[in-house]
Amino acid sequence: MRKLEKTITLRRGLGLAICMLVGTGILALPGLALDAGSPYEAVLGWFLIALIAVPLIQICARLGLKFPSTAGLAGYAEEAVGPWGGYAVSYLVGGSFFFGLPAVALIGSEYMKQLFSLSESGAVIFAVLLITLMFISNLAGMRAISIINYAALAVLFLLTGLLIIFNLDFFGSGLEVASEALRGSENINLDLGNIWKVAALLFWAFLGWENLSFSLGEIKEPEKNVPLLYWLSFALVTSIYIVLALIIAGASVAGVPLQGAAGLSGLVLFTPGGSLLIWLMVIVIAANACSWNFTASRLLYAGGRTGAFPGAFGKLSKRNIPVSSLVGLYVLSILLILGTYIFKIPVSTMMLLVNQNFVFLYAFIILAYWKTETGRQKWVFSVLALLSLGFLISGFTWKIVYPVFLIGFGYYRFIGKRSLDKTNKQGKEIIVREDAQELPYPIRH
Repeated sequence: MRKLEKTITLRRGLGLAICMLVGTGILALPGLALDAGSPYEAVLGWFLIALIAVPLIQICARLGLKFPSTAGLAGYAEEAVGPWGGYAVSYLVGGSFFFGLPAVALIGSEYMKQLFSLSESGAVIFAVLLITLMFISNLAGMRAISIINYAALAVLFLLTGLLIIFNLDFFGSGLEVASEALRGSENINLDLGNIWKVAALLFWAFLGWENLSFSLGEIKEPEKNVPLLYWLSFALVTSIYIVLALIIAGASVAGVPLQGAAGLSGLVLFTPGGSLLIWLMVIVIAANACSWNFTASRLLYAGGRTGAFPGAFGKLSKRNIPVSSLVGLYVLSILLILGTYIFKIPVSTMMLLVNQNFVFLYAFIILAYWKTETGRQKWVFSVLALLSLGFLISGFTWKIVYPVFLIGFGYYRFIGKRSLDKTNKQGKEIIVREDAQELPYPIRH
């Protein structure tokens, strides 16, 4: 049986990790953080979430070194709680995509709203068009998605570089904001509730390291490169986030309007290109939506094959595309976008729902780490990680009903599938025994 070759060097792995991590969040989160708190509270939120991520990175690195396989997160969950954990993870991640896909489309519509002064209904129509583009691109197949992704990543890094280079004047005042916030200056009022909301929202920016688990089996010299891959990517990505957060804080106290999902568009006034940069931002968001849809459709397809999701999702077209999964996601995304318009649900609420699902997902990862690690570091990083998750989950209150329901439903599906398999097995054994009575010789097992 052929196996995947170890072809990913540290340099290639870093590129892969950074591409997984830096996406739509970097365009939406700076403005949404300012919606949730003041510039001082937003800066503290960025620092806090970076610290919270440290023990989680260490745990992901250790598990990735111990279990480098394509099972990834499902494998960790099964290691933590047994076979039903794979079903629970499938529903947690699937439930995240259901809100994440329309959230990404709505972020894109906010940028178009800024560019063309669209009405609320106009922004919703654009979000639906973006979801339609996402659906059609995925029907075209993997080749089209790959071309879109490579182009979008190049544009994203160009955008980020331009925004930082041409707005460095705000960096100094951003450092002053951070200094005052860390000292707890008497001139500012800090609300711990706002700081929590900012940090919980910014957790979106640190989702992705757990998905590296699917490719670690192809890393060269894993004992040396896997830990380096996690920590170097963490340092590089966090540095980009912090520098941009300080620039945003400095610009905000200077009076530049940066609130909202399209808040970063306020910096294009100080960057060559102006409106063209907003178009580039929309292209990046559209590509990110296509990638989300691709991953979500494969999750539904895999779940349909294993029995975690309805069997209809586990079918492929003649071109090996999970059309039924794509259609289901398309319809659901449009319904949720229309629901946000009718019930006036902000995009930040949808992002928080996704984030709390991943908080519960990390609980499975931490448990797997605790069960498989040895020595003192097992307790140190497990406790630190649980404290981090405890802080993040503390403010969600009744909303945790959603991930708890998903985990419970995953367990229910697992029990049902196991009972069905047991019944089918017993039925086959009865048929074999009845047939054996008619044979002139016994069947040997």
